[in-house]
Amino acid sequence: MLGLLEAREKRVREEIARLREEAERVRAALGEAEHVLQRLVDARATVAEVLSGPPSVVTEPERGAVAGAAVPRRDEGMAAQVLAP
Repeated sequence: MLGLLEAREKRVREEIARLREEAERVRAALGEAEHVLQRLVDARATVAEVLSGPPSVVTEPERGAVAGAAVPRRDEGMAAQVLAP
């Protein structure tokens, strides 16, 4: 009789250990899902904030020198305006 109780106790302890491991995996997955949700909520709030603000004015960039830009070949009568500032 004691042998049967000991065997059953052992099975229950093993089940408890398995359930604790499973609970830890669930807690970790829940934490990750909550983190992803918070990032999405923050992103939605940022987009709503940007869209609710006044429209921004887009200006054309000033024409200027660009690193790596080709320098035109000098010809007679060429004006300085063909060169980037």
